[in-house]
Amino acid sequence: MEHRIERRMRVKKNDSVKEGQAKINPQTATQLKIVDSLEVVVAGKRKFVLKALTGADVPASEIWACPDDMTKSGVADNSIATIRAYSGS
Repeated sequence: MEHRIERRMRVKKNDSVKEGQAKINPQTATQLKIVDSLEVVVAGKRKFVLKALTGADVPASEIWACPDDMTKSGVADNSIATIRAYSGS
């Protein structure tokens, strides 16, 4: 069984991010081996997948997501979530 690297990070709403996407720091994406998509898990219950975009303006300890996606998923701004590369399974 393959071990997936994950990290607890802040998920923040950002109007510059389009629906279905998330923006993450490039160094953090490399550490977590995120290439195309990332998986966000809040409190072990709310799980969703977003297309990963990198941006140097994003702090290493957080990801930025579309406010509409977060509202639909029931995730509050500044929530702590587990972030990992999406494996497709």
